[in-house]
Amino acid sequence: MKYSTMIIRRIGRMLFRTTFLILFTFHFSPFTSFAQDDTKLREVYAQAESAYKVGRIDQTRDVLLPNLGTFQGNLRQNALHLLALTYLVEYDIPQTEQYVTQLLEQNPYYTPSSSDPATFVEIVNRIKAGMSPTITTASNQAESLAEVPVPTTLITAEMIQASGARNLQEVLAAFVPGMNIIDCNDDINIAMRGIYSNTQEKILIMLNGHRLNSYATNTAAPDFSISLEKVKQIEVLRGPASSLYGGVALTGVVNIITKQGADVDGLQTKVSAGNYGQVKADAVFGKRYFDVDLLVWGSAYGNSGEEYDGVRIGRIGNHPTYDFGLQLGWKGLQFLYDAHFSQKVAPYTMTTLAQRYDRERYRSNDGIKPSFSDYTHHADLSYSHQLGKLNLRYGVTFDKSDFTRYQVICDSTMPYLGSALALEAKIDSMISDHDGISNCLTGQEQNYGIQLKGNYAYNIGSAHHGNLSFGAEYSHFRADDMRFQIGYDFNKTYREDPELDEVGQGSENSANVYLQLKHQWRSLILNAGLRYDYKSRFDDSKANELSPRIALILLRPKWNLKLSYSKSFVDAPYLYRKLNVMWAMMMNNFVDYNILSPERVHSFQLTFGGNNWVKGLNFEVNGFYNRASDLLMTHLMTYENASKNQTCGVELMASYRQPRFTADFNLTWTNTFEYELMSIALGEVVAEANDTQIDANNNTPAIMSNLVLGWQVAPRLKLHTHLLFEGKQTSYNTDLKTVTSIFEQIGKAWECVAKGDEEGAKAASEAAMALAPYVVSRQKMPARAIVNVGGEYTLGPVTFGLNIYNLLGTRYNRSGMNTNLIPQQGRWFLASIGVKI
Repeated sequence: MKYSTMIIRRIGRMLFRTTFLILFTFHFSPFTSFAQDDTKLREVYAQAESAYKVGRIDQTRDVLLPNLGTFQGNLRQNALHLLALTYLVEYDIPQTEQYVTQLLEQNPYYTPSSSDPATFVEIVNRIKAGMSPTITTASNQAESLAEVPVPTTLITAEMIQASGARNLQEVLAAFVPGMNIIDCNDDINIAMRGIYSNTQEKILIMLNGHRLNSYATNTAAPDFSISLEKVKQIEVLRGPASSLYGGVALTGVVNIITKQGADVDGLQTKVSAGNYGQVKADAVFGKRYFDVDLLVWGSAYGNSGEEYDGVRIGRIGNHPTYDFGLQLGWKGLQFLYDAHFSQKVAPYTMTTLAQRYDRERYRSNDGIKPSFSDYTHHADLSYSHQLGKLNLRYGVTFDKSDFTRYQVICDSTMPYLGSALALEAKIDSMISDHDGISNCLTGQEQNYGIQLKGNYAYNIGSAHHGNLSFGAEYSHFRADDMRFQIGYDFNKTYREDPELDEVGQGSENSANVYLQLKHQWRSLILNAGLRYDYKSRFDDSKANELSPRIALILLRPKWNLKLSYSKSFVDAPYLYRKLNVMWAMMMNNFVDYNILSPERVHSFQLTFGGNNWVKGLNFEVNGFYNRASDLLMTHLMTYENASKNQTCGVELMASYRQPRFTADFNLTWTNTFEYELMSIALGEVVAEANDTQIDANNNTPAIMSNLVLGWQVAPRLKLHTHLLFEGKQTSYNTDLKTVTSIFEQIGKAWECVAKGDEEGAKAASEAAMALAPYVVSRQKMPARAIVNVGGEYTLGPVTFGLNIYNLLGTRYNRSGMNTNLIPQQGRWFLASIGVKI
């Protein structure tokens, strides 16, 4: 323990010293000259701007052009903007376009302000439309979609609007091949290529590169707590990405890029209301003042849920979810703060017990009734600057979360449930004799991090060029409190063992380094990277992971071809590892708790992309093979690395763009040919009667497809449609009701033995054996087609909108891990009024 702590501290000190040395060497030593140079350049730009305002166009150029190479950051962007305007005044369109192109290369997300001439705005938009979309997530540097080393989906704000999506889950399911919605009863969730968990903890979700996934649970729910109104675009890496992003990037990465203040240039507000108690409010304010760019956003959503078959579907809870944030940029300095509240009410009791229950009868825990909820805070302060061909970025991060996992186990008495779960005698007796059984887990976590990232651009002769990216990170995680309580009789709690009060607390340290090379020779690109992650866990165990990635890319004017291999991992969440310890203590079996290891995925992908084969048409076809091992499965109250998965598939993605019409289409075929499902260990009878090697898709359709259409029907009227098709699917899960019935029969057999009733004992034993083959349930779900429609009408600064979800009111089910079939939402609608000031 002392040795590992010493190593971690040394790594942390080394990172700190390195960052300090860079700061000192490049900033503090030449600080006076740097400040003087910066002041002189600002004076030069101010002189040019003054000349432009009084119509001295030639003087403006004479001042700017000799200094253009020395301007950096927003100052260079402003200079390019001003030069473009000087040529536009003379209606020299080619020269205007030249400087606009340079401006967009400097800032691909640039948006003209309201004070810019209409012709300038038109030129910017036209050149933007003709330029290849640029992303930064795949290689930590700006590159076109043709150059990225893994299949990538780019979702723009216009696409989000055309889909009518209400939350991030709906956006991802509509546009990302391989992603499908699953329903694990407790949380808003999504799967990627057939891999998922009880909560969304296999996909890394980031906000401007800042991790949103919890450090205790690995969870980041794609729900209403992530506002869509602030989004500029969403960059999705389809496949393992640990070579850059480490743990949690097991099956993919979702990076949400926010708008800049200049993009908004004012205040945008929207209020919405719909059926089932839906109320939504959004506001985004943005401005750019010289070198200062400010963006502020706020969003809140609530509903009462849809009553169907005795349960409430899609209910948020008593408190609305919200997302409030601030982004501030000044030169190379960036500050981000974001606060979320997320809540989801389960329609049924936990796992496959799936009983209806009366939520209002259960006690409140810190004001929260049974539900999954999270309060989270994220802060990120970074500084980046350019030193010739070297770009450096260093920053500090802070994350804080309070989470509650409050589940109803059963609403009415289940005498043999405790035996089925192998519970300690006192808890078994309590569950057998009482109604209103629940469990509630609460916790608070904090994480502090320091980062250093760099990118060096090089040229070797005229034919070879590339980038070398590198980085290092150190973080300290601390769980301040974690409590686990079992409730009974709806509002009473089982006395907590005093020894458990301190068990949930703990801390962990982690460090990582990565190196990535992107080298281009003519039309061939080699993209290779390697990352090393080290974690010292609370129990003195260590996690050491190497994550490689290599890709070969062939670029041609009208098409590109990519072949890639990558390996990823996600460490078992702190919460699961602690729960195994806590549960073992409660069962008086501390020695035998399960020690969890990281989950791993190896992936091979072959991608062919074509652009503008027909004007406005782009497409991509991707074939993949995934091999996953040590996947975590919940053993109802504990967790084990008990599953593995081999899957192959084909993904097709296409987009078509015309001035008044857009279409986005995707089609996915997925085939799982090796899948091992963990079942409850009930002895040889169950082991022989249940084949846990199901070797088939689990809660993932073999065929699924989306089509999103947008029409500009009239200058003020836009219409959109989203068509979803999902083929038939099967849900394989451990049926806890059957397990309980087996133990009931076993109990009757023992009672008969005690009475000397051999015939009764034989009959009960045969009944238990007859139930054994049904421990692993196989529930079929038929194919379904879902239609969403909507539209917007703009009248001056006011926009009226209406979206109807599941227009035909189709009734269908979904499922997830250890979950019964969950009915999905029927016909919902949401009307809105938006104003831009």
